[in-house]
Amino acid sequence: MPQQGVLEGKVSIVTGARRGIGKAEAVALAAQGSAVVICDIVYDDLVAVRDSITDAGGRCLALECDVRDGEQIHDVVNQTLSHFGSVDILVNNAQGAVDPVEWENIDDDIIHTSLYSGPVASLRFMQACFPHMKKQKWGRIINTASGVSRGGVSNFGHYAMSKGAIASLTYAAATDWSRFGITVNVIYPAILTDGMKAWMDLSPENRTTIESSFPIGHPGDTEKDLAPVVVFLASDAAGYLTGHPFYIDGGAAYAPR
Repeated sequence: MPQQGVLEGKVSIVTGARRGIGKAEAVALAAQGSAVVICDIVYDDLVAVRDSITDAGGRCLALECDVRDGEQIHDVVNQTLSHFGSVDILVNNAQGAVDPVEWENIDDDIIHTSLYSGPVASLRFMQACFPHMKKQKWGRIINTASGVSRGGVSNFGHYAMSKGAIASLTYAAATDWSRFGITVNVIYPAILTDGMKAWMDLSPENRTTIESSFPIGHPGDTEKDLAPVVVFLASDAAGYLTGHPFYIDGGAAYAPR
């Protein structure tokens, strides 16, 4: 794993950064020396993340952004360039429509939110960052998929569709962009979120159900288990890795269903 300061001088954008996975990624990138631009649709929650980074000596800009809006995406990238002078690392984490929906109730609004906050937003952020990364012949793009896209979880057709598209987008971009010094990889995190923890706490049976799905015996921690992998993929040490899926899931991807 990279050592302290391996991202010194780099500039990162992390979407969906107000809590959970995105927050942990942003904090970890900043701790390794990167200036970080965090964005989310709920600005008030971003302020606490920004303050935690700056209080620790990091550099952070917090921006409200509805990633379904292409103009707001370009504004985030333009403000990143204006404040920090470059964009080196993009972590696409934002995703809407994350609750289960029975198949017959997946309507146009859910489809639009799921696709435009997930794969379409990821594509738009990649397009906005691409010319700057290409010019400097260096870039790291880390997209976020989900094991749900492989099945095994009921009533998540809309979410699985979006996450599967993000994975395909990653592989296609890696094919064309890697020759410019831009690596494009995708992570599949299965990490202890607030929602998962709340569900586990409802009953011993729920806890057993969750823990038994991880061969390692427990869901992972955002700061200890996920963030260091993202830092590694954003670093020079991962320069030969592109077009790869990384399952940060305690072996869940290979567990029997």
